[in-house]
Amino acid sequence: MKKRVISVFLTLMLVVSLLAGCSTNKKEGDSSDASGNIKEGSLSYNGIDISEPETITLYLLGDKSKDFDKVYAEINKILKEKVNATVDVKFLSWSEHDTKYSLLFSGGEDFDLIFTASGWGHYEQTVTMGGFEALTQEYIQKYAPDIWNTVPEIAWSQATIDGSIYMVPNYQNEFGADAVAVRGDLMEKYGYTEISSWDQLIAFYGDIAAGEKGVTPLGVQGGALEYPYLLDHGVAKIAGSPSELFLYNMVDPDDFSITYSLDWEGFAEYCKAVKEMYDKGFWSADSLATTEERQDGFLKGTSASMFWNAGSVKKFAAQVNKEHPEWKATLYDISPDVPKKVNSYINNGVAVNSSSKKKERAMMVLNEFYTNKQIYDLASLGIEGVQWKAVGDDQYTLLDGNADYGVDSNCNWGWTNTNLKRTEFIESPTAVDTQYQSIIDAWNADIKQDHIFDGFVFNSSNVGTEMASVDTVISQYFTPLVCGMAGDVDAAIAELRKQLDKAGIQNIYDEVKKQAEEYKVSRGK
Repeated sequence: MKKRVISVFLTLMLVVSLLAGCSTNKKEGDSSDASGNIKEGSLSYNGIDISEPETITLYLLGDKSKDFDKVYAEINKILKEKVNATVDVKFLSWSEHDTKYSLLFSGGEDFDLIFTASGWGHYEQTVTMGGFEALTQEYIQKYAPDIWNTVPEIAWSQATIDGSIYMVPNYQNEFGADAVAVRGDLMEKYGYTEISSWDQLIAFYGDIAAGEKGVTPLGVQGGALEYPYLLDHGVAKIAGSPSELFLYNMVDPDDFSITYSLDWEGFAEYCKAVKEMYDKGFWSADSLATTEERQDGFLKGTSASMFWNAGSVKKFAAQVNKEHPEWKATLYDISPDVPKKVNSYINNGVAVNSSSKKKERAMMVLNEFYTNKQIYDLASLGIEGVQWKAVGDDQYTLLDGNADYGVDSNCNWGWTNTNLKRTEFIESPTAVDTQYQSIIDAWNADIKQDHIFDGFVFNSSNVGTEMASVDTVISQYFTPLVCGMAGDVDAAIAELRKQLDKAGIQNIYDEVKKQAEEYKVSRGK
């Protein structure tokens, strides 16, 4: 009897085994049904149901590199596994983002996340028009808890407008100063051993314009000298205010005055200087309408220099020396005696579209971009083994494939995380590497004193009508003027002043000063 029971039991086990072999081979706890579809409620992220797959649309600035789609295909594999989502990335080019950014919101474009930045990257203006979702502490902690634990409190404070947070700021110390990359062979030709001042640079540009055919000093970068000029004079723009119309003395922390640019003596001086430069051919007449990127002329050899942040000019100088070593590209800081400002954390960031229907999943995706090391490395450096090779846990070396993706070249700056960011391992530094490090070391050794207005961001919501009118005036009158293309300078400034007055600039100026005073008092000054 005992043998018969055992025999029946074994027979049943065999039948079960055979049936299992004909089934879908699901593992215990598998979240799929017999057709392979994910069951509702079976996948979760921090306790939140993510069973429904989502595609998150992300807008970035610039132009995507050759291997961008290949890199993001790898990112999407990880996102699919982590949050059951993928990203569809769209770009606004450098030449069009000023005009098209706001249209994404006013036109009802269907997207979820977008790069933003204080001042230059449409942050304050878009908050004013209601384009960004307000992010509460509880919301961030629920859908992006790792970000909340990473971003310092001061960064959230800087991102706050009228009591609400509208962006996830990046986390890094970034200098708010430009450097210049220069053709060293042309320096040698005209007898320059260094370019370490504004006057030296302009003299060099004059020699290039007079002596070279097919090479202009700045290509299409007609407005490239404006920020270096302001820095050289120790003044900075009030963040969130229109263009460069309101300035403060950034090197004197006890000076709380705010100056209207047209009343600043340096404004007319600058406009007359750039008018003379333009007339001499320092940059192309296409500067106001070109779709060419600022580095293109330098890489092609049609411009003798380019301005940008130190990291970018280093990258393009290195590319020039690799492709044309005879050009001997090098880097300079033309205001070495001026202490440099560290940018606020909201100089780069990511915001959620207030009209997005997938806000929660979008935040989960951003949490992965910001704090998942594998995704972070992909977005920053590309595919390991193709674009780069790891050196330990926090360094990298570049491979030949880097040319098709670049380092931090695809607007991944909005989620820069200093805890995850790798630095380049350079076994045999080039002259460009050495010069770059020398510049950064000097900046770190002479960081300017904090000014209360370094963290102040103007909120234009009370003067939205005036701001819209002023923006139109800026594009028609201000921009040509500061590019040297407005004809008679005194007459052009007078016309600009007249048009700004009609547009309501005084109301904006009054509101700027009012908010700045309130901000100063709120910070105990």
